[in-house]
Amino acid sequence: MPTLDSDSSVAEYFAINLRKTREARGLSQADLAQRVKELGHPCTQATIWKLEQGHREPKLTEAVAIGGALGLWRWTELTVKPAEFDLAITVDHWRRRAYELAAQTRAAAAAQIEALENLAVAVRSAMDAGLSVTWAEGRSGGWLEFTPEVTVLREVLAARVALEVEDDEHHRRSAEQERLATQILSALESSGVPLAVTPEDVRFVPGDDRERDDDGDAAG
Repeated sequence: MPTLDSDSSVAEYFAINLRKTREARGLSQADLAQRVKELGHPCTQATIWKLEQGHREPKLTEAVAIGGALGLWRWTELTVKPAEFDLAITVDHWRRRAYELAAQTRAAAAAQIEALENLAVAVRSAMDAGLSVTWAEGRSGGWLEFTPEVTVLREVLAARVALEVEDDEHHRRSAEQERLATQILSALESSGVPLAVTPEDVRFVPGDDRERDDDGDAAG
């Protein structure tokens, strides 16, 4: 943790980081105070307000409880410089997102494996009832070509390929738009069409009702 310049920096950094994290979590000051109380430390909405305003420095036990209520990696991060804190919070955000999606992926993979196993049982029952292998292969839609685990892995790899193709397509479209814009500007330039307006090019026509000075020029 970086060394703070002075004791006053603790309250200042803590105030900025506290408010930023609370708002990022979608919590009101009262919500956060309630979370802190649930961790066994007395706290009110007024306490959170004072801390966020920098009206007083946080107590040690208070800072520990607030860090826990906010789900921070370490409560001491609330006392570091805001720029460094932002970097840590960004890492935390994507770590939590990766964890959440990993749980969803496991659940989806388990459900797909179960569906493929049930599909295999249903197809086998149909074949035992006298339906042909050709019918079974066509009816299963190709989903029984590999084991359920390999099929799930294939979908994961397909997602990676789709993501890379999307990135490539975005770059390709951007380059194409830039190329077309350059061509249009070049064509306009070659035709003599002015591409910019400068004060020297402005001319007034008879009947212009703007006030003019004695020399006949429009007044500024």
